[in-house]
Amino acid sequence: MSSLRDTFLPRCMAIAIGSLPQVDIESTLDLIAANLPEAPFWPQLPNRSFLEGMYVQYGEGLPGAVLDCDAERFYVDPDRAGFAEELTAFYEAVITNDLDYFAIGRERSVGLWQGIEALALRYRDRTPLLVKGHVTGPVSFGLGVTDKQKRSIIYDPTLIDVVVKQLNFKARWQEAFLERAFPGVPTLTFFDEPYMISFGTAFCTLSREVVRDLLNEVSAGLNGLTGVHCCGNTDWSLLLDTRVDLLNFDAYEFGDNLLLYRKELEKFLLAGGYLAWGVVPTSEAIDNEDEESLFIHLLDQVNRLSSPALPLEKILARSFVSPSCGAGSLTPARAVRAFELTRKLSERLRAFCKF
Repeated sequence: MSSLRDTFLPRCMAIAIGSLPQVDIESTLDLIAANLPEAPFWPQLPNRSFLEGMYVQYGEGLPGAVLDCDAERFYVDPDRAGFAEELTAFYEAVITNDLDYFAIGRERSVGLWQGIEALALRYRDRTPLLVKGHVTGPVSFGLGVTDKQKRSIIYDPTLIDVVVKQLNFKARWQEAFLERAFPGVPTLTFFDEPYMISFGTAFCTLSREVVRDLLNEVSAGLNGLTGVHCCGNTDWSLLLDTRVDLLNFDAYEFGDNLLLYRKELEKFLLAGGYLAWGVVPTSEAIDNEDEESLFIHLLDQVNRLSSPALPLEKILARSFVSPSCGAGSLTPARAVRAFELTRKLSERLRAFCKF
């Protein structure tokens, strides 16, 4: 857990998830700077390249990784020649804390390499309060990436240990990259876990303890705040029982499900945790919403969570607002609208609370 929890209050700060449908980097950075005045992030642009997909982007350097760009397939083959040597080099890098070994390649993250310094220039006259990064979480990476026989690698004890260390060190390297671009600005790193919707089903037979340990290990050792993002329904008590600082969820579709865990939510918030309410839909539903309708929707949920021990103002002081998921699947026009509504909703909530 970050020591920032003791002092930092977002007060309904606008943030966003990683992906966008745009392919032009400059207009994308303009969109971020215009609508996220306090928390810029580097954009994932999967429509630019297969290499910017959520698995390929963080799979570089993984022992046994096979990248077939023609077939647009990424998998792990522990039986291929050289795997043992790759594994040895990997663990040597972990032991020696060699962050450069885990660099995210330029061709896999245009928004990071070409974008972050250009983004910093857009904030030179207004220092942000946070700078946000993101990495695919271990459950989603382990379930979504397979071996040569198309079996999820999460069930291979050797491979999942490698995966969680790979993602943790990718996050550490990324955090150092962001700290250089935005000196003195705290970081916020999301671990994106869309596959947590499969927890407890036949598709994911891992125990609660194993999943919790994976999330705790992957988020350990970072300087700034850490968060987990899940855009569907899951066992929220599990995520609230980890050591991450922030829970980001789809409050538009699944807020009612989360509110079933009132006791766990209260404990999490009173211990210094944060909620990021993903109430701005990243679907066609955005065409039928505006900042006032989303304000009413969110305020209803916050009121239902509030209690004498946890009044509405305290919840909102420890809250962020965001789109419900990454905007990469939207049209560019809808992505722009999602970001604009996130900013307007943040402003509306702050005016309501007099933050």
